[in-house]
Amino acid sequence: MEKRLVPWIKGIAAAVAAMLIYAVPLGLMTALVLLVAAMEEGSNVLSAQTVPLSKAVILLSEGVGFQGGSIVMGMTPLLLTILLIALIRTVCTKTSTDPRAFVSGAVVWLLLQHVLMSGLHVRLEDSTGVVMGKALLIYTLGYLLAAVPHMPLLGVTKNYIRRYASAPVRHSIRVGVRTALILLAGVALVGLGTVIVWITLGHHQMSAWFDALHMQTGSRVLMCVIGLAWLPNVCLWAISWLFGAGFSIGEAANYTLWSSTTQDLPPLPLFALFPQAIDHDALRTAVMLIPLGLGIAVGLTMLFARSGFHIRLKQDSLDMRSLLMDFAYPAGAFCISAAVLSIVNAIVFPLANGSLGSHRLAHVGVDVRQATNAVARPCSIGLFIAWGAVLVITAVVFTVRWGMARHAADSHSSSAKPLGEDQVTEKPESTHRVVNSTPQKEKQGDDEPTATTGLGVRIP
Repeated sequence: MEKRLVPWIKGIAAAVAAMLIYAVPLGLMTALVLLVAAMEEGSNVLSAQTVPLSKAVILLSEGVGFQGGSIVMGMTPLLLTILLIALIRTVCTKTSTDPRAFVSGAVVWLLLQHVLMSGLHVRLEDSTGVVMGKALLIYTLGYLLAAVPHMPLLGVTKNYIRRYASAPVRHSIRVGVRTALILLAGVALVGLGTVIVWITLGHHQMSAWFDALHMQTGSRVLMCVIGLAWLPNVCLWAISWLFGAGFSIGEAANYTLWSSTTQDLPPLPLFALFPQAIDHDALRTAVMLIPLGLGIAVGLTMLFARSGFHIRLKQDSLDMRSLLMDFAYPAGAFCISAAVLSIVNAIVFPLANGSLGSHRLAHVGVDVRQATNAVARPCSIGLFIAWGAVLVITAVVFTVRWGMARHAADSHSSSAKPLGEDQVTEKPESTHRVVNSTPQKEKQGDDEPTATTGLGVRIP
């Protein structure tokens, strides 16, 4: 009986431990921010808001916005969300990944959400059911990341695929997914590099905003540290801007490669880092071709790498069917990559959006459709450009080798012609002559060499 209760108890312990490990440092950070703000303002009122504000920030990291007076915060800090999911995964891995542990842990996690919702001094933008659904989704993602690698269903699925799908098909699927992940990682690195460039070029302007707001050194440092929670959001905005889709801060500002318009932005120093338009057409074209170049580079790598398709045209291989099959599997893999790119971008870009107000700042972020097309389409086109270029080059080489082999075969056949009609008619005469010469040979007794016909038949 006690063994049956162990998974349930472990699930409860996992949910409580994950919440404590996440909430305590976040609460301490919130208390530090309010303490520094109170010291600079000369007031002790802000310190009393530590617990309610910490609860609101925890809910915000789960995707639940809030509104306090004229302040609206509906922008999910994706870095905190990622850390929370990773924490749940780690705790579930250390405790138990049993389905019963998930059930008990999910129930306790939802009860903790009720505790977070009580005593708030702000109004949540979502209803209770939506808040619970988002919290359950966060906990489920963390649990699945821990449990899926150890699930028996995963082994059964692998065996089923291995039984009904051939080895080349399985390899194509793996390479297709791997190619998409490599491209997504490359795009993310480009976005992070773009944000670093923004910081390098705009930190003087941000300092000017700090001075205009009379913020001291402590507040400036804490403001920058807090801004890191939205670093993934800004990276996604940077990707959309760099590849031509742009982003907007509600109706107050719009940023693209061609224009940058601002009008009555909120007094937030981090907004000073956002870029101006690029004036040089060549530079603008170059940065927009980055995803196309990534697609071509990754596509060529996967075509020739040993871990990919390792395409080689052998010296003695002139089999057209085999050659076509060698390029059919990469085409299928790149189709899978294009689908994965589109799906992932369509899911991730909406997460970077949010609201900072109810009217002019109701929508902050990117246009999801345009941003997805700006990333997924050129990357996919780059993959198929690489595939098509290699196919054309291989076809040319194949054609040249086939022509050389055909020419060599024709030359060989012409050098070994069969007997013609004139040779056939002369055969009896030459045979009669050789036969008549036999007695002379016997008389003379000389050892003369034997003759041969054009077919290689020996004639004495």
